[in-house]
Amino acid sequence: MEYKKHIVVLQTSFAKREDTTAYLEEHLPGIRIDFITDSSLLADIRKAGAATQPVIQRMTLYAMAAEAMGADLILNSCSTVGEVADIYSRVVPVPVIKIDDEMAKQAAELGDNIALIATLPTTLGPSRRAIERYGRKLGREIKFTEFLDQPAWEALSTGDSKRHNEILIESIRKLDEQNFDAIVMAQVSMRALLPDLTGTKTPVLCSFYTGLDAVIDKVKKMCEQQ
Repeated sequence: MEYKKHIVVLQTSFAKREDTTAYLEEHLPGIRIDFITDSSLLADIRKAGAATQPVIQRMTLYAMAAEAMGADLILNSCSTVGEVADIYSRVVPVPVIKIDDEMAKQAAELGDNIALIATLPTTLGPSRRAIERYGRKLGREIKFTEFLDQPAWEALSTGDSKRHNEILIESIRKLDEQNFDAIVMAQVSMRALLPDLTGTKTPVLCSFYTGLDAVIDKVKKMCEQQ
């Protein structure tokens, strides 16, 4: 079966779009995928400490552009601007999926003692609040322990992905010994660590596969309803 739908991905980085395309095309033959990327968004959010009104305005314009491009679905692919997606999704009629939404749901279901690890401080808040929302639906008050590995981000920013991975793997292995119900990797960029974390006893969650699987399920349902 071919899935003749059009997905537009809103990005804050040019990195790893080939992985996203390959995974979606593997599971949705015939899908069309386009990207709208603004690599200045994260710098602006880091400087301000949160998503500013100009950031919200730009992302809303990108969502409107995706609609004008004929998108059947918009994927918001950055956790830092997940809450911005909640705003622009009220402006456009196109369904919006946030890359970290399914991961947040799974984290809340796993327990009430969650380790949240990120390399950008601006990602921690949105990720925590997303999990908290699902926790409230379950009647669960979740306790978070937040870990910020900025040296990993600095390594990645200089092109040293190997060092980025080493720093995070070491941190996650330490967290694995602390009896958390789940370890949540708050950024999609951390998915490269997964092959090295198969031996952990604590569930380690990453939004890449769960988020894209949510896109795949949504597209299949859209096609079935035609």
